Amino acid sequence: MKRPRLLLLLSFLLLVSAAGLVLAKQLGAREAREKIATALGLDKPERVHIMKVSELGGEAVVEATVEQAFRFTSDKDGKWSLAEIRKGDRQWDSLELINTAIRKEKILRTAAELTSIATALEAYRREHRAYVTAGSGAALIDSLSPRYLEKVIRLDAWSQELDYSGTSDRYRLASRGPDGKAGNEDDIVVENGKLVRGARTGDSDHQTP
Repeated sequence: MKRPRLLLLLSFLLLVSAAGLVLAKQLGAREAREKIATALGLDKPERVHIMKVSELGGEAVVEATVEQAFRFTSDKDGKWSLAEIRKGDRQWDSLELINTAIRKEKILRTAAELTSIATALEAYRREHRAYVTAGSGAALIDSLSPRYLEKVIRLDAWSQELDYSGTSDRYRLASRGPDGKAGNEDDIVVENGKLVRGARTGDSDHQTP
């Protein structure tokens, strides 16, 4: 079976958190290159080419291209599939495993953010003796931020708006999960302060990143 290598240039924007920077220090191209290479698991920082670094306050947007090799495989019908990405000399990583890891990380991050919103809802309830009465995630966040929720969280890890339905004594807060569709098994759901769905979603066979 043939395994050709395809060299691609990947353009992307990298948002660098202020928590990882010294506030009095500007982000230089060399530092940005090294951090990007480390984040992507590349063995050679010179494979990252910095085009532009734009700083604003405590954040920076880095525009860069990355030289990367990919390994394709073909099946018995001659259909090509992208299988692996090169991380270093003679070192290849499975894209399927990478996608699975990314998916699990997104699930954990979204569950943690829903839990933080639930904590804010409890603080709101203690003060108002009722939960936020609303029919959307946007309305919920508008009611909680910034007094009860310092970080504004409007989207889940898949850039989908959160779902919320709440009355004075109960609520349901949810992410639609990896597939972006409400009402199925990969939803991540918090009801009345308890995570009721989503803790084991990362073990599913569904591979949407």
